[in-house]
Amino acid sequence: MKSLVLASVLALAAVPAFADAISLTATCDNVVCGTASSPNGTLDISDQAFGPFNLNSLSINSATFLAPPGVLSTNTLDVDQTMLGTHTLTLDIVASGLTGINDVQNFLTTFSVSGQTTGWAIIEKSFIDGTLLATSPIFTGTDGSGNSLNSQFVGPTFNAEVLYTITSLDTGSVNGGIDISTSAVPEPSTWAMMLLGFVGLAFMFRNRRRMVEMVA
Repeated sequence: MKSLVLASVLALAAVPAFADAISLTATCDNVVCGTASSPNGTLDISDQAFGPFNLNSLSINSATFLAPPGVLSTNTLDVDQTMLGTHTLTLDIVASGLTGINDVQNFLTTFSVSGQTTGWAIIEKSFIDGTLLATSPIFTGTDGSGNSLNSQFVGPTFNAEVLYTITSLDTGSVNGGIDISTSAVPEPSTWAMMLLGFVGLAFMFRNRRRMVEMVA
């Protein structure tokens, strides 16, 4: 029997509540064909039919279950289609209630595709608070990957979101992944040291050029 498993359900009242919550909405040929949710930051789906597609596996984890700097991980997507015809599947995954810094934050989005059937195409996107953060190229080959570093303001709490859009061409399959993580930038002191280094190099080259001109 096809089943959808919500992982890590709180079993004891003594266990502290998690801030993260996850929701998934599947749309098949522009019609909602399935939903799933979890209140605690982790959601596993296996062998679930979504219209003409079958979601063999998908593991979703948000910051509560990820080591820093992880924000949202969806890197075990496995989808196939067993019938003929061209169809479109979108998977919209949102992690809400994440802890923010109330300031501009740098986010790194990593995209990946593997084992994609010839004629299929997939595009992957990431969002923060509903605003587009990064988008992949349209992957049409068997394998592909990429990443994008972007900055966006986040408040004390924020939502992270990823969107898969898969266009099939008859039977086939695809594996994919989208990960969002925070990315640190150099501290002011580091920038100062880098600037001093550049100034020092410029001064050294200038003196060397003068010495060469004097010798000549």
